[in-house]
Amino acid sequence: MSSALRTLKFPGRIGLGTWHMGSSASQRAREVAAVSHALSVGYRLFDTAEMYADGGAERVLGEALKRFGLARRAELMIVSKVLPGNASRVGTIHACEASIRRLGCEYLDLYLLHWPGRHAFTETLKGFQELWQRQLIRHFGVSNLDLRDMQQWLDAENRVGLNSSSVECNQIYYSVEARGSEYRLLPWQRQHGIQTMAYSPLGQGSLTEHPELRRLARQRDVSAAQIALAWCIREPDVIAIPKSIDPKRIEDNFNAAQLTLTLSELAQIDRVFPPPHSQKPLQTL
Repeated sequence: MSSALRTLKFPGRIGLGTWHMGSSASQRAREVAAVSHALSVGYRLFDTAEMYADGGAERVLGEALKRFGLARRAELMIVSKVLPGNASRVGTIHACEASIRRLGCEYLDLYLLHWPGRHAFTETLKGFQELWQRQLIRHFGVSNLDLRDMQQWLDAENRVGLNSSSVECNQIYYSVEARGSEYRLLPWQRQHGIQTMAYSPLGQGSLTEHPELRRLARQRDVSAAQIALAWCIREPDVIAIPKSIDPKRIEDNFNAAQLTLTLSELAQIDRVFPPPHSQKPLQTL
């Protein structure tokens, strides 16, 4: 698999998340329309998972992709995830095949372990290897792994014959109000060339109304959400995947990628949302 290492390039800094999509039949048409609108705006990165509405989110995304035209599939990066309970070697393969069927596409660009579970990382990696060899996935990664988990994952890669880090992404909860990963995890991932995909970069929506972010937003004639997203992707190895089905918010979120915060603005945000200060040295297993 060495030819796949360190080659993952995201199509833009902002993608569309699909958590909570697909759970209500009455919302399906609106959700498909929202994904279609995102495609027309310019989104090319879409994140989903077999867990979301038991595959319902994948079906919503798949319907929008069909309307977009599978002939343009190469423009897109489609990300999905295997549930920990399915993450044995065989289970990973079957879960991926089912996700691909629901999405109606021939492969996934990036396939993630959703979070650590009872199956050994080596088993999940063996499933990823077979999927990659069959060209059902182009890249693989993980989600919700802390530093110790990441170190164990790299050790598992070595044990299955991957002599250097093949994991290319860790998707984590990261926002201006959730900065704990800056303490040890993000520096370690940068050291190892592992990119970060931030889910819930607007919290649970609370950051869109935060008084300090709104104050900064008024000064720039943008939205508080755009300030929060611009902050989240201020480092080049971080991608954000906010979720919305509101057309205006979808557009605003996407345009946040064009906003660069000043050092003064970053300092003001740090005063309201302090970064972790402890500087204990990194430890390895």
